[in-house]
Amino acid sequence: MRVKTTNALMKYLRNVHNISIDGANDKRNLINIGYYHGYKGYRYINNPQNRITINSFKEIVSIVNFDSKLKSLLYPQLMQIETISKNIVLQILVEQYNTDEFNEIYEKGITDYKSSTNSKDYKEKMKQRLNVQSSIYSSLSRSYSHNNKIVNHFYSKDKHVPIWGIFEIITLGTFADLIKSLEHNARLKIDKGIKLNIAFDTDARFPEKIMYLLKALRNSVAHNDVVFDVRFKDGKIDSTLCKYMENEIGCTNVDFSTITDYILIIALLLKKYGISKTELNRFVNEFENIIEDFRTNIPFNIYSQVIHTDTKAKLTELRKYIKK
Repeated sequence: MRVKTTNALMKYLRNVHNISIDGANDKRNLINIGYYHGYKGYRYINNPQNRITINSFKEIVSIVNFDSKLKSLLYPQLMQIETISKNIVLQILVEQYNTDEFNEIYEKGITDYKSSTNSKDYKEKMKQRLNVQSSIYSSLSRSYSHNNKIVNHFYSKDKHVPIWGIFEIITLGTFADLIKSLEHNARLKIDKGIKLNIAFDTDARFPEKIMYLLKALRNSVAHNDVVFDVRFKDGKIDSTLCKYMENEIGCTNVDFSTITDYILIIALLLKKYGISKTELNRFVNEFENIIEDFRTNIPFNIYSQVIHTDTKAKLTELRKYIKK
């Protein structure tokens, strides 16, 4: 197949897709965002069958810019949540098991498999437990190979890397897996540590489910994948968690089908973690400004496909929640 030059791609967009694209500015934008990552990645919402009606290449650029601004807004918040969440769980585990040795915590606390009610459940939970161990040892091996200062420091002294050092290198996904594999009592303490309403979370599963939710978003942000249409969502959404958020914030229709619902869960967690009202309001205001800027740079028919009609109502309730 003949490789198309930038000029040929512009001609292709004009002739085949009936998209207005011309001139040095459009050419530069096409080079900057890329045909495959840019045009092909942003011409639909959530799945390739749900195509956006694009008439001008400038509309694609506006969607890309909107997505980039969202990622710039979300990344520091997600990193802050990851750091605080790990610190909360770390403190609970060290106090619960009176050790900072991972192997001891693994034997004493990563024991959810013991609560199994049948052989199938036992096998699934045991596999989960073994996967946690494998992921952590793989992270240690990889970090050692890459000369991670913490890991190399302990291994050079022929010592185990303590749990706090392990928490520095594991991914958010492995962190969620670890929480999931903990015994119920430890998970319940994490619920209380995060200040979640245990009346909704009777099995103490919200922390792991929240981390899995945010893991998918964090990975997309970190790898510069598309986030505006939540196509990164990679698991079933727990309806009880959604009901809890609606009750806590005072809004309705939370189902994580829009990026706004991720704004809600991020703000909720940061409030639980003691982040100031000023900072939280700044976060919400910036999100609203990004939306407003998008509205002024895109035809309304595209805007209305991306930004749902209940967004303003949700943000209004979120601001009320922040004030409490």
